[in-house]
Amino acid sequence: MANSGWLVSLPLLFFSTTLFLWSSHCLLEAWKLESSKLNQGKSGNKRVALSYPELSFLAFGQMGESVVRIGICAMQSGVCLTYLIFVPQNLHTATRLLFNLDVSTGVFLVMMVLVQIPLSWIRDISKLTVTNLLANVLILYGLMTCLGFASLSLRARDLNLFEGVTTLPAVADGWALFFGTAVLLFEGSITLLVPLQEAVSSASDRERFPSIYRQVITITIMFYCVFGITCWIGFGNDVRTVMTTSLPPSTVATTVQIAYSLAVLFTFPLQNFPSVEILNASFQELFDSKSGSASRRKVLTSIVLCVLAMVAYLAMNDLDKVVSLMGSLLGIPLAFVLPPLIQIKLDKNLASWRKKANRTVSSLGVLAMLISTTTTVQEWS
Repeated sequence: MANSGWLVSLPLLFFSTTLFLWSSHCLLEAWKLESSKLNQGKSGNKRVALSYPELSFLAFGQMGESVVRIGICAMQSGVCLTYLIFVPQNLHTATRLLFNLDVSTGVFLVMMVLVQIPLSWIRDISKLTVTNLLANVLILYGLMTCLGFASLSLRARDLNLFEGVTTLPAVADGWALFFGTAVLLFEGSITLLVPLQEAVSSASDRERFPSIYRQVITITIMFYCVFGITCWIGFGNDVRTVMTTSLPPSTVATTVQIAYSLAVLFTFPLQNFPSVEILNASFQELFDSKSGSASRRKVLTSIVLCVLAMVAYLAMNDLDKVVSLMGSLLGIPLAFVLPPLIQIKLDKNLASWRKKANRTVSSLGVLAMLISTTTTVQEWS
């Protein structure tokens, strides 16, 4: 938000959330249609499980499925890339405050890769349940502590939230990067949407799921807005992209940096899992063999992590641009462009106005992708 200004960031968040809610509704309606066909035995689909890639396959064939799978793979790898930047920067700051040592972020990057390679070899993700729950607790602690620091700063300056907004710049130099950043907020939501709907067992709960999902997304985005504005006012215009490194030097601030780093370390294998599985399945199809699958997966995982680490090292000081580029180039097609088109293709009885609305949303997504990607690349160069 600080890089774009509140007059840009808040409307863009509202706009991207509106587009996402429409697109997610399209995907859920497409799922509902195909699910009913499966239950009635009318579907020509020989596969049983429905997912985002599966719906894209039904709409556009093998090419459609491949596009979504590649997009998900690249997106999840991109999220892992941000983790490989985030953790070293946090640990660099924490080490300097705790021990007065200036350890290079590159050292922490190598250490993180060495830890994550064996963790990412785990194939049974149920084994990651405990660490994922612990990560959620650590993230909650970090969020509440950051809000606490920001609120104390507001109180010390005798400002409320609305008065504080007037002290912030309406438009900042980095405004062009924000749309891609806003889209990345939905990076996991669109890919998990259909599996979540499928996981709901009772018919009544399945009917309620879309409404509850929209409410959860809306509340989450509202929290992001309040959190971002509060911390921006509290920490000032010099707040860094990795916000935990902007906390005032103290023992509590250091615990937040360590807590966030641990949380990311714990969730990294789970985030990396989809991309590794997609890559492994692709290689398996390419060589038409299941032999050596486990060892091949380990080699693939190690190579992917090493490649991501090299990119992270080169982009260590450009996290905002990395996030924006991922959101623009990968997130927008997955979240805004494809779902409305999938519904048009699968629902032959879709009303004319809905088709026009869907095409409008997809067109806006394509336009946003081109503009946002171009401006991000220009900013980087």
